[in-house]
Formats: sequence, C-alpha cells, structure tokens
Amino acid sequence: MKRGLRALVRWTHVWLGLIGGLVICLMGFTGGLVALRPPLASLLSPAAPPVASCVASPDWDRAAKAASAITGTELNRVYGPVGSDTRYRFRMATEDPILFKHVIYDACSDRILGTINFSWMDWTVDLHHNLLSGKTGRRATGWMGLVMLISSLSGLGLWLLSRPNLRTAFLITPRLSARTPRELHRAIGILAAILLTVEAFTGLWLAFPQTMRGMLAVVVPIPTEARPPRPPKNGTPGEPAGLTAWVTAARAALPDGSIREIRLPEGGGPVQVRMWRPGDFRELGNNVVTVSGSTGKVLNVDLYGGKAAGTKIVQGMASLHYDEWGGLAFRIIAGLSGLMTPVLFVSGFLLWWLPKRRRVPAAKSARPAAEPVPVA
Repeated sequence: MKRGLRALVRWTHVWLGLIGGLVICLMGFTGGLVALRPPLASLLSPAAPPVASCVASPDWDRAAKAASAITGTELNRVYGPVGSDTRYRFRMATEDPILFKHVIYDACSDRILGTINFSWMDWTVDLHHNLLSGKTGRRATGWMGLVMLISSLSGLGLWLLSRPNLRTAFLITPRLSARTPRELHRAIGILAAILLTVEAFTGLWLAFPQTMRGMLAVVVPIPTEARPPRPPKNGTPGEPAGLTAWVTAARAALPDGSIREIRLPEGGGPVQVRMWRPGDFRELGNNVVTVSGSTGKVLNVDLYGGKAAGTKIVQGMASLHYDEWGGLAFRIIAGLSGLMTPVLFVSGFLLWWLPKRRRVPAAKSARPAAEPVPVA
C-alpha cells in the first residue's frame, strides 16, 4: 500500500512539475521579489540626513504638495516606516493604473529626500497578483496557486515516503556530477516547499476570498462586520482635508499606533489609515482608522484586538502571504524560497530527462549484432 501511494505521489509531483513548472516559476519568482519589496524600497531610498532633533510636527500637506510638484502627479498612497526609520514613501499616481512614481520623505527633518525608480516593482506586483489582467488575471493566479500547492505538498510527501534521512537531506556535493540535480532538487525542495505551500494556500484566500471564507465558516463562525459609511455616489465630493488632517485624526484615534499605510481613494471617498499597535500579528498593522476625505473626521476605528477568532484567521492569511511576520530575516528566507523555484524546475527536469537519455544508448548497445549474409 505504501509503495502504491508513493508511486501515485511521485507521478503527481513529476507530471505536475513538468506541465506546470513554468507557471510555478512565474508565481514563485515574482512572489519572491514581492516579499522583498519593503527592504528593497528602504535600501534604494536616499538616506535620512543626520539631525540634532526631529521637528515637533511635520508639515504633511507641504510635503505632499512638494511631491506633486516634483512628479507632476497626485498622491495615491503613503507607506510608513518600520522601527526607528523616519522615511515615508509617497506613491504618486500616473496615467498607467499599475505603475507609480515614488517620492521619499523624511518626517524627522521634514524634507523631501528624492525619488526612487520603483515602477519595476509595481509591475512585478501586478504581474504576481493579477497577471497584468485585472480581476480575470486574479482568478488565473488562484488556479496557478493551486498547482503550486499540490506540487509542493506532493514533493514533501514523496520525500517523507522515501525513508528520509536528515543527515543527507541537505548534502550537496561541491563537485558537479550525475548526482548534482538530485541533491539540488532535494535540498532546496525541502527548504522551500514548506514556505511555498504556505504562500500557495494563503494565495488562494486572496484569489477566491468568498469561497475560502465559506469553507472556514463551516468550522469557525465569521461575523459580518459593519462597514464605515461612504459618501453617496451622486454627491459632489468636497475639497480634500489634506494629509495633515488625516494623519492628525488617525493618531488621535489610536495614540499608541504607528502609521504604516495611508490609502487615498479616487473620487473623494474616505481615507483608510492602517496602523500598527503592540501585539499586532501583521507588520503592516491590523488596525484601520477610516477618516473622511473632505472633513478629516474619524468615521470608524477597526481594532484587531476585539475581533472574533474567525476574523483573525482571515486577516492572518493576508499577513502570511505577504510575509509580514517574523521580521526582515523571515522576508529574506521567504523571498529566497520563491527565487529558487527556477532551480527546482531545472533540476527536476534533469532528474526526469537524464535517465531517459542514458537508457537509449544502453538499449542500442544491447541489440544483438546482425548475422552475416552468406555469399554464394
């Protein structure tokens, strides 16, 4: 029975890898880059100037106007720093809905530090999430994630059914030989498959949220939460209150929170300020303060601490997929796991192809020599 199960798992892993290997490489490689997005943005950003003391209250409105003057576009989103960093990244809208300009602002010195070319990451993010095709692409990436999930699970299962030896599991001979593809595939596969399984499973939550929530609701109840009020569609939005008013309102609502993201909607709707508080599972923060875009007044405060278990599980899926827990070290490990998927594909293909190449000459040499034709 075990031998038959191992044969089935091996057949599934081999052929799913051969047929869907390029898809897995696409999702894994782009996902690895996306996992490294925050540290890459910080690395590429201009360094903050040394100052004796920080300004008491930065002029956010002036900074937003300066960023608009530099780029010639309007503010779309603000990314806040993590830890002791004081640099904020202003994402400025462009005519292309998936590409943006990025301006770096230091809140300590109240200065615009410069711009960074990060549009290639914007393109990579949309490729990974939507295949550059909107909602249709999002569903397609969900099916790609399912392929990655089955491939990762079958690879781990095949190793566990093959009398695993931890002493040799991660051994890679320095010299190239016929064993190199197998050693590479085994060692990298074991290390990466666990993380790729998590990434693929949580990716299904982002691609098919209603289906996955419905399945979870069978086990854990997920309460329906009231959404903050929105302005009527036929109403005329007023002048925006400004970035200073939105930041001030959010900080007053959650004095112990740190701003990690500010989302500015199109058409003058409410502004969402995501804030991190001590104990939050998500690096981006699990608390959202909704502020009126025109008046600057707080419309709703969505706190993570008092949520039901089912809601916390749903929120945890996004943080797991985006590698927002475990700090910088976990981001690097997760990113490298995704970047290694092409190595897994190539080594797996060689494992399947090389034995076939060796059997062909062997079969030819085993043929009996033709008997000589008698000459009259």
